[in-house]
Amino acid sequence: MKVRHLTALLMIIFVLGYVAPAVATGLWASPADFRYNLKPGDSVSGEVTVRNIGKEEVSVNVTKKRLLMDSVNLVYSDRGIAQWITIEGNTTFRLKPGESRKIKFTVNAPGKINYLDAAGALVIRGVPVQNAATGQIQIVQGVELVVPIYVGLPGPIIESLKLEDHKAPTVLLSFMPGRFTYKLKNTGTVQANMTGAIELTGITGKQRVPIDGVVYPEDSYTLVETWKPGWLEFGPYSARTEIKYGRFHQTKTLETTDTVIVIPAWLIILLVLGATVWVIRKKGIEPPIAIKIERKK
Repeated sequence: MKVRHLTALLMIIFVLGYVAPAVATGLWASPADFRYNLKPGDSVSGEVTVRNIGKEEVSVNVTKKRLLMDSVNLVYSDRGIAQWITIEGNTTFRLKPGESRKIKFTVNAPGKINYLDAAGALVIRGVPVQNAATGQIQIVQGVELVVPIYVGLPGPIIESLKLEDHKAPTVLLSFMPGRFTYKLKNTGTVQANMTGAIELTGITGKQRVPIDGVVYPEDSYTLVETWKPGWLEFGPYSARTEIKYGRFHQTKTLETTDTVIVIPAWLIILLVLGATVWVIRKKGIEPPIAIKIERKK
């Protein structure tokens, strides 16, 4: 699984409660994201337009969050840039089909900050307004829009990415996917854009698993990659991982080396057949059908 910058709306369908029949809803927001360059103590204002593009009246809730993204999860936090964002007016309201509302917000950069790049967002959730009938079970589908707010601040550029832990498979069977997991933390002041690969070298040649992602300052990142050996791969493989990172140019490197033993499926089949033949011969088991061929004299 790969992380990409959230430069477009991230729509997540979620289920709330129990309902029948299912009710679809839809929200649209513009612009898709915001990017600001601020100095400590500066402030900037922005505006998002939210429109109900569905056929039902929608109850909308708007919150401000910090985005924590990796190759496994998208997690929200109330720390960091989330505390810099102020939403003006009501954060809960209703929209009838075709109606729209403008959401105004302000980003106030603190006077002192220990990192340069920050990723926040306005999280807009909508669920249809329903009047449940007595004794009726209902399922409500909702929609979630994530509008990212990226802020860059001046100051010293420190590129630092720490590999806190990593795990690699020890033994794999043919067509059995193995997970390579890396726990990373950005201890610098700027975002770390990552590229690289896992190079697996064995008897039958080389395999390459590409790596990419981005880690923001103070964030922890879980990178997960998989490799699935085929019929031809067998024996020990050297798994060398190289992660290059940097804000604009990937000039710094993290490296790890592991050993993975691949047991081919055909070897297991041969061993089972061999063991079966050995048991039959040792116990003198006669076949259920005997065929005798005689020559005519």
